Amino acid sequence: MVLVPAGDFLMGSSEDEVADAFPQHVVPLDSYWMDIYEVTNEQYHKCVDVGACYEPEDLRYFNYPEFASHPVVYITWFDALAFCRWNDKRLPTEAEWEKAARGGRGRRYPWGDDLATTNLNAGSRLAGTTPVGSYSDGASPYGAMDMAGNVWEWVMDWYEPYPGTSFIGDFFGDKYKVLRGGSWNHPDRDARTFYRDIAHPNRTFAVVGFRCAADG
Repeated sequence: MVLVPAGDFLMGSSEDEVADAFPQHVVPLDSYWMDIYEVTNEQYHKCVDVGACYEPEDLRYFNYPEFASHPVVYITWFDALAFCRWNDKRLPTEAEWEKAARGGRGRRYPWGDDLATTNLNAGSRLAGTTPVGSYSDGASPYGAMDMAGNVWEWVMDWYEPYPGTSFIGDFFGDKYKVLRGGSWNHPDRDARTFYRDIAHPNRTFAVVGFRCAADG
């Protein structure tokens, strides 16, 4: 894991380009730890083997050695939470995820403000996921990897509006959880550090995984 130090950071977008990520606002956070990598099939398998986690809903990648170091997918939000708790961790909050991805100064991508297509697995340039940590130049300011692309990541929060927004979202409330980070088959713009997506916590997807956090 990497330590994200205590302090304020800029959350959201400064331009009304993504309505549910506006306005940009200052968020204070205590220090915390964030997994460097997305949780892999190999790691998740250990939790399944001891009966602490359910198998993924679809096993097309899970039981094959060539995908051992790829992020685990086809798991629900509840499955992700169970794995983190089994490791004495938890899912990151949405704010924690975003700060770990962009640092305190509001980067648009983990490495800076400009898109570099060689720094992430997104835009359907490849046919699927890559082993975690494959894009060393895509590291966040704190050293977290794959926070742009590869797979979307579950976070703790329900999908709620930001303070001061005028945007009225049809899906706000306690029905959908937030996803962060984009994925291999979504456009590069979805991998921006402030971009938000949502999913029902009981659903599973080929492009959704997670990483864990812990108190500092």
